[in-house]
Amino acid sequence: MAQALFNKTAANLWVSRIIPLVLIVIVAYVTWVVIVLICANYLINPPQSLHTPRHGAGIAIIVLYSILLLLIGVTYFRLLFTVIHNPGYVPRGPQWYARQEQKTRGKHRHGRQHSKKDSDSSNEKSEGSRDPASNAYIYGGSPGTATTELAPSIRDFYTKDAFVCQGDGRPIWCSTCLNYKPDRAHHCSEIERCTRKMDHFCPWVGGVISETSFKFFIQFVAWTAVYCIFNLIVAAYFLAEYKRKTHTINVHWLVTICLGALFGMFAIGMAGSSLQFAILNTTTIENLSRRNIVWTLALYMPRPPETPPNFRTISYSAKQRLTGSDATGDQAACTIRSFAILHTKPGENPFDLGPFQNYKTVMGEHWYDWFLPIKYSPCCFHDGTDSQFTLGPVVQRMRREAGIELPEEADEEKTHRRRRHRRRRRHRSDTAGTRDAGVVQDDGPNEKVGPDTGKHGDEVDLESGLANTNVIVQ
Repeated sequence: MAQALFNKTAANLWVSRIIPLVLIVIVAYVTWVVIVLICANYLINPPQSLHTPRHGAGIAIIVLYSILLLLIGVTYFRLLFTVIHNPGYVPRGPQWYARQEQKTRGKHRHGRQHSKKDSDSSNEKSEGSRDPASNAYIYGGSPGTATTELAPSIRDFYTKDAFVCQGDGRPIWCSTCLNYKPDRAHHCSEIERCTRKMDHFCPWVGGVISETSFKFFIQFVAWTAVYCIFNLIVAAYFLAEYKRKTHTINVHWLVTICLGALFGMFAIGMAGSSLQFAILNTTTIENLSRRNIVWTLALYMPRPPETPPNFRTISYSAKQRLTGSDATGDQAACTIRSFAILHTKPGENPFDLGPFQNYKTVMGEHWYDWFLPIKYSPCCFHDGTDSQFTLGPVVQRMRREAGIELPEEADEEKTHRRRRHRRRRRHRSDTAGTRDAGVVQDDGPNEKVGPDTGKHGDEVDLESGLANTNVIVQ
């Protein structure tokens, strides 16, 4: 497996190095044809037997071509830089590095030389070493990534108000990387790494297109499509004109037309499908099962439902050390957060915020972010307290149907009910006053919210098994 992973990595590095060179050669050839042959030699300084010079057309084409070439160059190298230095990989778990360390020690026991042993140990520490002070692993990554980023722990999930989970309420586990997978993360078999919001593996950059690079990928293929169409139109128009006057065909112009058509169709298809995924707030991988996928979500319950729930629940508990005036000796506070395990309907996307809002979460809030590769996508930042990704109306409906509300939602609902009740009372009082000025109608008791009578199920230790009631995770 290690040899196969090495071969894949070597192949990816080779692809990432050779393809940019091929693209540079193709772009250089097209630039020579458009700038030199068409604009300089045919429009600005043509043979006297053909036509008079057309300086305006030649200069306009040169300016537009230069702008498009600059845009695709900037977007491509921004994409390439992001894929190499910030690919969006999820750090591997401590168990993965412990296994690698055990394998290395096993090889050492079979008689490796002492110098070779020291060399392998130093290489292994660069990939993942242990910090004695914190008893935590320091994770290595691709060049340029933070080497001290810790793998996701279960606390990173249950401190949120919602997260994607398994049927038992625990976060999804990757058996290869030996870590918990963040929401919408997928394991890439090409590089053997979990990647946040992975879209696909792109051979043109030799890496994975993920949440950090998806925006730049869309901009690159979109500007490439415009660039190819522009070259195709310019070369085709003047080739037809040249053929009418000389009854011959310029081979270089014809090759430019073929390259523009070939790469243009490919770029248009990639740009169209990628924009569609951005508008739907999905990815290429998620789109494979978009029409029938069922998402399992753990939704935080501030208080138990008023009636016995017909869904499974899970509770996470964490002991927190008390400090300051709250601490009296060696004390710890135990915080328990209960979650409802709910399922979406087949084909529902809990991350769908609406077409325009979905588009802005990928491309940016401002119009200039849509065209220029300056900032990362807003969806790359997961510092929100509610969930790792913004959740849409589907989750709000699931909460209502389950009878659970977040505190702010409950406050908004109570305010709305009070306002609606005041309007009804005012309307009834005005109606009664018009019929009989001396009679005031009583509109009955106010609507009351029932007491918190919901009951939790039996607490079951996570290590000993799961039940259809609450599960306490220490």
